[in-house]
Amino acid sequence: MPTPAAGSELRTAVTKTPENSPDGLPTDPSDGRLYNASGLATRLRASSLLAFGPSAPGPALRRGALIALPIGVALIIEFGFDSPTKGAIATGALLAGFPGLDAPAGPRAAWQAAAAPLIGLAAALGILTSESAPLAVLAMGLLGAVAGYCFSVSLRLAIFGLSVSLALMVAQGLFLEPADAAPALLYATLGGLMQAAWSLLVWLVADRDADDEESGWSRAATAAAMRANLTLGSAAARHAIRFGVALAAGVALYRLLDMHVHGFWIPLTILFVMRPEIDETHRRLLLRAAGTVLGLILATAAAEAFRGDDLVIGAILTVAAALAFGLLTVQYALFTAAITVYVVLLSDTLGETAFEAADERAIGTALGILIAFLAFAIWPNPREGRWRKIAAPSPPAAPAR
Repeated sequence: MPTPAAGSELRTAVTKTPENSPDGLPTDPSDGRLYNASGLATRLRASSLLAFGPSAPGPALRRGALIALPIGVALIIEFGFDSPTKGAIATGALLAGFPGLDAPAGPRAAWQAAAAPLIGLAAALGILTSESAPLAVLAMGLLGAVAGYCFSVSLRLAIFGLSVSLALMVAQGLFLEPADAAPALLYATLGGLMQAAWSLLVWLVADRDADDEESGWSRAATAAAMRANLTLGSAAARHAIRFGVALAAGVALYRLLDMHVHGFWIPLTILFVMRPEIDETHRRLLLRAAGTVLGLILATAAAEAFRGDDLVIGAILTVAAALAFGLLTVQYALFTAAITVYVVLLSDTLGETAFEAADERAIGTALGILIAFLAFAIWPNPREGRWRKIAAPSPPAAPAR
């Protein structure tokens, strides 16, 4: 996990109360940015379909383009030289681009370096468990629950956990041979380390002044937040269980329906839309549906128009990745469209015809939306749910004179 900066420590983890954080995410009222430097931050709520926010589009899109550069390099190498890695390195770089994407380049490099080996391990585990439906369901449910519980600490840590879970999910959905587990571990980790190395280079050359005194990581505060929310009265704990069960149900359903490589769109939808609070989840359900339809149309059209032209497809994939990073905190429906274009086009390049699979992906999205909706209908949050406040110990008082 990222290490503390010299002389800095996260002193207080402020968690939810009904008055100051209705959407269930840790907040720092003194900081007007989306995140503070340590990732304990103001809430990330999806904007309505015809609105932008909370991040300003210009800076967010520039940051997205910067993070997408290692993906573009990996795609050029893998497609241009007909590499046997078949997009695995680029996918590892894509997944590692999300952790710490809001941070200055220095802290971002630390988050990406920490995520890279875990993404590789999750990819290998996904391949090994894909041979057995019960193991696949169990692995997805457990890792999903851990990722969901990361919301008890910070939004940044939650995105970290979701990225690792996504690696497991994608690898399970490919149904590769067990012998591919070791290469998947290597290639996905390599892609993540490419992201970290690029962020470190940006920090060394141009971004050192963007660091601040609060960019450290406090293990003590993290452990305290996790202990404090380890109760069913906590929205974070309930979300972890609800999220893990929903993801496991998504994996079980696509295997029961024999959807094979297109079925992972069911748990993929659940992972992207479910949040600890019901109103934000419902908002994302609608935006996810709209974005997926748009993304499927664009990806299918691009796949048919540029079939066989790997250079053009690689360029479109890079742009789609840049837009996904840039739009995540700007407009969720457009983020969904961008990530849909990336996944569909990459799958088409690997031999799955985009046009023929579009209907199955649409069905998978609809089923994922249904599961996410039912998860809250069956087990909602308690009305008086509360996040606890965890403060660092105060220094001893001076003796009375």
